[in-house]
Amino acid sequence: MNQDLQDSLANNAKEWLALSLSISSAEKQAFNKVHDGFYTSYGPAFMAHVYRSTIEQALQSMPDAERTKLLAAFQESMSRAIDEHYAPSGH
Repeated sequence: MNQDLQDSLANNAKEWLALSLSISSAEKQAFNKVHDGFYTSYGPAFMAHVYRSTIEQALQSMPDAERTKLLAAFQESMSRAIDEHYAPSGH
């Protein structure tokens, strides 16, 4: 991946983060309740399937610019999770 693409992905991820922070606390609480209930009832493998299906469905109905933003946010989150997974634990 070239530097311009990496920079673009990082900038798009920042925009998505800002958007996610603008969601009202009531919306977040409602989503958390539903999400946590499904996670507790069905487990992480089920939720991974739900997440993937949701992203695939959203991508199909999004304009190109929004699709790019979502994929960038996904890439940023994936990269951060990988970095955190392999970071020294300090133990």
